[in-house]
Amino acid sequence: MKQKILFIMHMPPPVHGAAMVGQYIHDSKLINDKFDSHYINLTTAKNLQDIGKVGVRKLVDFYALLRKIRRSLKTINPDLVYVTPNACCGAFYKDYIVVQMIKRMGYQVVVHYHNKGVATRQNRLLDNMLYQRFFKGIKVILLSECLYSDVMKYVKREDVFVCPNGIPEE
Repeated sequence: MKQKILFIMHMPPPVHGAAMVGQYIHDSKLINDKFDSHYINLTTAKNLQDIGKVGVRKLVDFYALLRKIRRSLKTINPDLVYVTPNACCGAFYKDYIVVQMIKRMGYQVVVHYHNKGVATRQNRLLDNMLYQRFFKGIKVILLSECLYSDVMKYVKREDVFVCPNGIPEE
């Protein structure tokens, strides 16, 4: 029986690097043949201009996203949950809530960072406390070994995997 994985990741629109990688994963024949794969789009932004902004619509969309994730976890009962969180600021706070909900429900989480920024905010009291809880008990995928310094305050090296981005062959 195939392992069940719930992928909660950014997918277009809007089009940006992490969303394109999410689309490649979603469309990957290799991944979909090897695993019983299920997908949820983590994006609440409708376009590039919407990224980083907060509004009532985004809060409503976020609440709907949380409900969808919770419902999917109960229905699918995945062996692993893969999440592509943001590293800092408002988007991190949203992703923090998502990951904490998944962990509280008892699921194993792997986060895949497509950006950095943790180290730039680790000296802020609130962010430091949130990062400590966020990274507890999870595995982390980074794009490069040199990005480990961004999360090393919170993650043991043995809990980190390095997986460089790739692009599909045409």
